[in-house]
Amino acid sequence: MNFDRLFEIKSNTLEVKSGDILISEPFLSDFYFTRSVIFLVDHNEETGSLGVIINKRLSLNINDIIDDFPKFDGDVFLGGPVATDNIFFIHTLGVMIPDSIEIRDGIFWSGNINTVKALIREGFVTKHDIRFYIGYAGWDAGQLVSELKRNSWLVGEMPSKLILRTNPAKMWSEFVNAMGEKYKFWDKFPINPNDN
Repeated sequence: MNFDRLFEIKSNTLEVKSGDILISEPFLSDFYFTRSVIFLVDHNEETGSLGVIINKRLSLNINDIIDDFPKFDGDVFLGGPVATDNIFFIHTLGVMIPDSIEIRDGIFWSGNINTVKALIREGFVTKHDIRFYIGYAGWDAGQLVSELKRNSWLVGEMPSKLILRTNPAKMWSEFVNAMGEKYKFWDKFPINPNDN
């Protein structure tokens, strides 16, 4: 897929908003955030920010985690280091799921899990409609802006349809290459600089 026309990079900006994408710089070596792409669910300069890592799929199915969940071919992702004993989800089902919050253009956060289960049982949900996350990424007030000042993240926008349909294993690399010549060398760096 040609991402060049689909992905808008707002590099070197300190202005972020809910629905933006954060792309980690290549030397960020944290267990959770190495080569990560984060969908920013909420950003408020006074209260902080919340997002989920959208490119780190685990070798688990949602049925491996929730006992009473209906049979569903639903991937589970490593969402972040906060509240790792909880499951979170983003979806495109909108008003079909009560208590959902629209983050941007048809991408929704959370909602009534019992309705999700019922819709799955009735065959109204596919794996491209919903993704599940263990934990989330959180920043205190001012913390994310501080990390942006240190160039830990690039800020971008991505069409909503790609958030749930891009291959997670290739997402970081494809987005980096879509940024243009200035960033193409990022993809060449080894994950561990000592391997060079």
